[in-house]
Amino acid sequence: MNPIQNNIKNVLDLGSLPPEEQEEIILRIGGIIYQNVLIRIMELMGEKDQDEFEELLDRNAAPEEIFSFLKSRVKDFEKIIEEEAIKFKDKASNIMDQIGR
Repeated sequence: MNPIQNNIKNVLDLGSLPPEEQEEIILRIGGIIYQNVLIRIMELMGEKDQDEFEELLDRNAAPEEIFSFLKSRVKDFEKIIEEEAIKFKDKASNIMDQIGR
C-alpha cells in the first residue's frame, strides 16, 4: 500500500471492514486525494523538480519510485497526504450531514 492509501485507511478508520471493501474504498477515494496532494506539492516544488516529476510520469515509473521521489523532494510530503485525507473526510462528513445521512 502506498502512503496515500495507508493514510486513507487510517484517517477513515477502515480497518474494521473486509479487505475487499477497504480496497474498493481506498481506490475510489485515493484518486481524489492523490489529485489534491499533487496540486499542493506541484506548488511547493521548484521548476527543476517539477520537470523531473513529469519525466517520471511520462515514462510510467512505478508508484514506489514516484513516492520515493516526492518524499525526497517535498518537505512534509507524508503530512500533506494526511492533511488531504482529513480534508476529504471532513468534506464528505459535512455533505452527508447536509443531505441528512
